Amino acid sequence: MNSKVWRDYVENILVAVILALIVRSFLVAGYRVPTGSMSPTLLPGDFIFAYKVPFGLKIPFVQKKIPGPGARRGDVVVFSYPDQPQVTYVKRVIGLPGDLIQIENGFLRVNGERLKIEQIPPAANDELSEAYQVLKEQAPEGSRQILRLKAQVDSKQGQNFGPLVVPPDEVFLMGDHRDLSDDSRYWGTVPSSRIEGRVVMIWLSFRWSDRSKIPSLRWNRLFTSP
Repeated sequence: MNSKVWRDYVENILVAVILALIVRSFLVAGYRVPTGSMSPTLLPGDFIFAYKVPFGLKIPFVQKKIPGPGARRGDVVVFSYPDQPQVTYVKRVIGLPGDLIQIENGFLRVNGERLKIEQIPPAANDELSEAYQVLKEQAPEGSRQILRLKAQVDSKQGQNFGPLVVPPDEVFLMGDHRDLSDDSRYWGTVPSSRIEGRVVMIWLSFRWSDRSKIPSLRWNRLFTSP
């Protein structure tokens, strides 16, 4: 290999690395979902891409960020909590600054309006426990699927929380698996500055089984949006 070919080869690698770093730092970042707190929207073993631009652009070499439009209600976001900055979480934005959040017998209220719940036929999914019911929750920003204990749904009982007014520059976050998720109901609202990105795609998904050391690929989840 002559010097020119070698130089072109090295330059191409450097350009590829620099572009990858730019994309990773400013545009899109990848994460793996480790738990079922966002089931049925996100499942353990999902690999996701989060779009970072709406939450600001970091200026290289200085600790400053150009603000973006920020979070919207209903966004599924990746964030870090101030008490554990090294740990990354993924939850859904339920409340924005100034919103009044309350839960009555498991039913969510946002600004006084109780979100309607609709039972939907169970999907053919042996990954979800029979003790839970998949529901459609109707919010002003759109509907989403959530997971709740069947016994509590049938008895119209559940958790009570609030009322709480979301402080300025913070958001109220919850997992879609309402009876499993550790979220703002337990450790409070999260500063908007801690949000790293909005989840835009599940690009890969593996299911790990206790009966096999080799994971199976969830084909139906590849390149889907949450």
